[in-house]
Amino acid sequence: MKPQLERYDLDDAGDKRVALQIDDLLAFYRTGLGEPSEIVTEMRSVIETYCTVTYAGFFDSKDTLRSIVEKIRNGGNQHPACALLDELDQIHEYSQDHLDRDDLADGAAHPIDTDELTRFVSRTLKIVRAIPNLQSSSLNGN
Repeated sequence: MKPQLERYDLDDAGDKRVALQIDDLLAFYRTGLGEPSEIVTEMRSVIETYCTVTYAGFFDSKDTLRSIVEKIRNGGNQHPACALLDELDQIHEYSQDHLDRDDLADGAAHPIDTDELTRFVSRTLKIVRAIPNLQSSSLNGN
């Protein structure tokens, strides 16, 4: 029997920083306002916090999105977050491609496609239930 998980609640988590990051993601999603590289960083932070709070017995507060994905993958179907694996893995891969853009060897970073970023922000917001009235089938960005 899998453990019953409580809905993610920022008040219980006591993390106002994440609440502000979710506000930034919602603003970007609705209006396109925001620095894309900062939005990518906030997207990862929100997902990491969501996972470490929602699945507290399975992740540590210092886990990164990479380690979260690996722990879910290693746990297989027995991990309570296994349904999120593909989605989290795709968000990790996308965001990893856009981190440390200033450190690229050739120094010429390509701009972040805001339409693609908006789709990944939407997927992130759906996972953390920051967009109301979602069904689980909509997690794939459909």
